[in-house]
Amino acid sequence: MSDYLVDIPEQFYSDGDGKPFETCVVCGRNLMEDGTRYVIEKAMKNYEGYDFSATVFEYAMCLDCYQEMQKGMSEESMQNLQQYQMRLVQEKSADGVIAIDLSDFSLSDWLSKCFFKDKPVSEMKEYQLIGQFEGNHMIMNMPPMAIGEEVMEEMSELLSEQTKGEMDRFRRDFLGPSPEIEELIYGRKLIFL
Repeated sequence: MSDYLVDIPEQFYSDGDGKPFETCVVCGRNLMEDGTRYVIEKAMKNYEGYDFSATVFEYAMCLDCYQEMQKGMSEESMQNLQQYQMRLVQEKSADGVIAIDLSDFSLSDWLSKCFFKDKPVSEMKEYQLIGQFEGNHMIMNMPPMAIGEEVMEEMSELLSEQTKGEMDRFRRDFLGPSPEIEELIYGRKLIFL
């Protein structure tokens, strides 16, 4: 089965310059080269009383670096997260498969609620957007997701200390201030999905 590709939607553009991400945050690889697969993750914060959200952090990472980062997660954490995600998908679908009808698919509608719990992101304080891409396209065979704050908290509880340390290192090295300052300001731990 070949990939179904669409142009990168603006929701996954960099807030820094309003354009698609061009380089991997870890290795600097050119993401716009044909055949280069990568992940984009954006953490969003809503402001109570306003119809407004702001990006807390964002990054694009080539699939090679992403898979290398996942190797830093403990086996226990990986198993816990996979079991948790499988359980949530099975709760949504009897056969454990989520199908998308691309003939009338609306990305805005799709990303307007938590993929796992269906709660509207507009009712949350924080949520994350994640998608997979190739060159200047989004891969729809692996649809993008909005992950709500409840799911992020539940996933965080499943992580080993080794994994939390690896995520703190990634955040410190590639996303900004120390985890203590980030947590004080934003109160959110990073989770690789």
